Amino acid sequence: MTAATRPASLSFPALGTTASLLVADPDGMDAARQVLEAELSAVDAACSRFRRDSELSRANAAAGAPRHVSALFAEALDVALLAAEVTDGVVDPTVGTAVNALGYDVTFAALRPQDVGPVRLAGAT
Repeated sequence: MTAATRPASLSFPALGTTASLLVADPDGMDAARQVLEAELSAVDAACSRFRRDSELSRANAAAGAPRHVSALFAEALDVALLAAEVTDGVVDPTVGTAVNALGYDVTFAALRPQDVGPVRLAGAT
């Protein structure tokens, strides 16, 4: 196998975790990364709970009122609800209020070391 036919990979921070990309042809890496970054950007715009302009934030603000959403957001919601179903609730996309009450209301990247402390239990005084 020559260097030109070896797979190539890269990883970079995305959506609070790490995105990894593997391509069979290294010559396609730049184009593949552009596609991946565009998709991740679209997911962030639709589904981020840390962006006031995301579809998720707007849907939450609508408090149950009917709302038009994009196909991407509808698909993400379907996948999240399926994950809740197949894991018997271990994965639960409806815990936003509880997670916020625990103090997870900003991205990890936005945390300053002095802001990190013990976890508060919801409902505890």
